[in-house]
Amino acid sequence: MSGPGGVTGVTTDPDDDEAGSSVDTAPAPGAEPPEETTQADPADADGKVDPEAPWERLSWRMLLVDPLGMLTRLLPLFLISLWLGSNRNNYWFEIGVISLIVLGSLLRWLSTSYQVGRTHIILKKGFFSRNVVTVSRQRIRSVDTESDLFHRVMRVSIVEVGTGRADSGKSDAERFRLNAIDTTLVEPLRDELLKHRRALDPTLSEEDEEQWGSKYGEDISQWRVTWARFAPFSFIGFGVLLSLWLITWQMGDMHDRVMELAAVEAVVSWLDSLGQPWTLVGEAIAVWMVAGVLAIITYAIRYGKYALTDRGQLLYVQNGILRRKHQALDKARLRGVEIRLPVYLRLLGGGRLEPIMTGTKKGAAASTLLPQAPIKDVRRVAIRILGDPTPVTVPLRRHPWKAARRRITRGLMPFWIVAGLIVLVRIDSGPPADIWVRWAIPAALVFFLALSVDRIRMLGHALLPETLVSSHGSWTAKRTVLEADGIIGWTVTQSVFQRSAGVATVSAATPAGNGVYSVMDMDADEAWALAEALTPGITDVWHHDGDPEVRCSPSMGVRAQ
Repeated sequence: MSGPGGVTGVTTDPDDDEAGSSVDTAPAPGAEPPEETTQADPADADGKVDPEAPWERLSWRMLLVDPLGMLTRLLPLFLISLWLGSNRNNYWFEIGVISLIVLGSLLRWLSTSYQVGRTHIILKKGFFSRNVVTVSRQRIRSVDTESDLFHRVMRVSIVEVGTGRADSGKSDAERFRLNAIDTTLVEPLRDELLKHRRALDPTLSEEDEEQWGSKYGEDISQWRVTWARFAPFSFIGFGVLLSLWLITWQMGDMHDRVMELAAVEAVVSWLDSLGQPWTLVGEAIAVWMVAGVLAIITYAIRYGKYALTDRGQLLYVQNGILRRKHQALDKARLRGVEIRLPVYLRLLGGGRLEPIMTGTKKGAAASTLLPQAPIKDVRRVAIRILGDPTPVTVPLRRHPWKAARRRITRGLMPFWIVAGLIVLVRIDSGPPADIWVRWAIPAALVFFLALSVDRIRMLGHALLPETLVSSHGSWTAKRTVLEADGIIGWTVTQSVFQRSAGVATVSAATPAGNGVYSVMDMDADEAWALAEALTPGITDVWHHDGDPEVRCSPSMGVRAQ
């Protein structure tokens, strides 16, 4: 809501539901007006300012940290600018950019203040466009910290207060984020903001309440150097390699120097001598090896010093070497877990673990519970978080053979595209391209058949008391464990081909995680029985005893909520 002078007020009210937006909207007719004003100071108008609590500023050291961080992100631009202007005598562009960055940091420090009151915390920020963020202390669910290399050197930290209400989907103006305060103030601030947990849950003991702090807890998992072996079998390294290639390509002189290195010229010459198709295969392996090295470095920087700790009502995740992140996940928001098992990690015995939590933007992960790690560690952590090994270890019920047939027919669709492209190349290039017909088409057929067989092996589901377990996919295979209490609706869908095969896709709607979790291609006659087993009474929508004209089939692909 905007008030005079470009002032914006953002409020988190204790009576809002967990999945609601943190920005107040216009009240319904006849409803009480929201606790927010459009005057120049919304917090003062609402009476939420505590007259006895002092107003605090960010650490003065952020005047150094902020410009250094921004200049680091702009380093490629400066390198290009300096290289293009290597023969010039003035550097007004660089001086101007640095001056604007320093001025912006100074204005942000001058215009930012916060107060920790008895009932609310208030953050005022913005110089040209004033924002006031007000959060009820009863709504606070987490206090996360983050610090990169410059923050740690200057002994300051970023602190962000979470309310469990789609925090990942909030804009910068809506976030209660302090960048940055003295590191010595972080622990007292966290303890102060989270001490209300006993009032929210009287069953918490003093020990449990203490565990909401950051000094106690039971270690569940810690990062090991050997986990880095999974990094080359991900797409992280290829992304870094592409970025470096674009930078060197833009700086033509640097690109030429790299390609003229003796080692690079020797490798290129040796690969060319192999002849096709081995030249292409060798080039692909060489690119993968370079990307693999970059992936290992990136993985170590991103997840180094990773630790997962159980602290009573919180799961506390920390990771990162250069930019260290500390995130607290409220167990009350946890609705299940998702074990990611892509085939390229499974071949090495690896996987990844993600939480299914409410209060996150649809499609956005709350926080990775476990990065790429051995599958035994992934399962161990999943069992520890769920408190029951059955959903993780239970054998899945296989789907009808027609579902397996669909895995093959759909899995071979990319093969026909690849084969068609190879044939077009043969027609265009003539006999020299015959080698691609002899080698590439059979190799592509074997590859896509193998993926189809793996999709058949991964397809299945299990119905447990109060829990749905489903699995599907190959390249992006996953095993999902979803609590029945987190399901708010069901959808059964059938395409034309699914109807002819007698199978259907059952989707459980939930306010947590991705929003929808599906059981693919199960027997159509059992689709609504699955929904009824987890949500008793959901199929009552199909019984209309008072209206004999209305008759619906549960396999027609209609939604019930």
